[in-house]
Amino acid sequence: MPQVSDLFFVEYGHSLSLNALQQTDPEQGHAYVSRTARNNGVAAYIERPPGLQPAEAGLLTVCLRSRNYTLATFVQPRPFFCGYHIHVLRPKREMTLQEKLWWAECITANRYRYNFGRQANRTLASLILPDTIPDWVEQAPLPTFVAPAETQPLPLQTHLWKPFRLSDLFGLSRGRNILRRDMNPGTTAYVSAATINNGITAMVDVPPDYPAGQITVASNGNGVGEAFYQAQPFVASGDVTVLTPHEPITPEAAMFVCTVIYRDKYRWNYGRKWVTSRMRESVVRLPVADHGAPDWKYMADYMRAIPLAAALDIGPPSVE
Repeated sequence: MPQVSDLFFVEYGHSLSLNALQQTDPEQGHAYVSRTARNNGVAAYIERPPGLQPAEAGLLTVCLRSRNYTLATFVQPRPFFCGYHIHVLRPKREMTLQEKLWWAECITANRYRYNFGRQANRTLASLILPDTIPDWVEQAPLPTFVAPAETQPLPLQTHLWKPFRLSDLFGLSRGRNILRRDMNPGTTAYVSAATINNGITAMVDVPPDYPAGQITVASNGNGVGEAFYQAQPFVASGDVTVLTPHEPITPEAAMFVCTVIYRDKYRWNYGRKWVTSRMRESVVRLPVADHGAPDWKYMADYMRAIPLAAALDIGPPSVE
């Protein structure tokens, strides 16, 4: 079976510190790749440091050392610079984008082998990869993104928002843990206290406990306060609180609420957990309709009007 070093030249990144760089807007700057699993690993856009050349587009970046994101691997679509503890993988032969994305996923799948005390600095090159690439990889369609149409953002007017207790808007229930040894591959999403992939950490062979349309909030761990809208039936772990709306709301309104909940994330941490009993008493501020209830229509329309709303597949604002 091939190793990473059989397919790629493993190179050190630039090891630049972001606070010593000049940040700029994405259109004019170069991507700065750091130790994160969000936004393709890009933490900022910077001006080119004097005397340095960016790494070229099409290379892979790998996070070597992080509390949560070790081995997060991405294909960089534009020239970039790197922060600390980032390696760059340069293909030894011609590869399509689909193949690069496949290898990136294969490398990332080894992240369970590492933690904050065991990093990938010395072992990345020797990681074992699959012998063959499945036929579907090259046949997989790549998404295309178009610039969003100019839309007039709706005013937020947060000073007019009103407080609502979460338990007055949602039924709150705690998930259940499934032991890893009992997890068999299946088609049901398993949502845990993760910060990426909508909180889904596995697809398991158990009946779902919840239907689509719920909000999940991490109650524990480093992801405490992470809120996601679940668009498919799922099982939640014991570190997750599931919010079931008392009245039907649209996915757009639910995602609005997720953002508001996430903004309160700073109040909680691993030592101060946002357990279900505390969450029932927690208060969020939301837009309010004339009759005093949450203005779900406004929230949905706001989400539809934001740039890149098309990526959420939620269409244009509703008209009454």
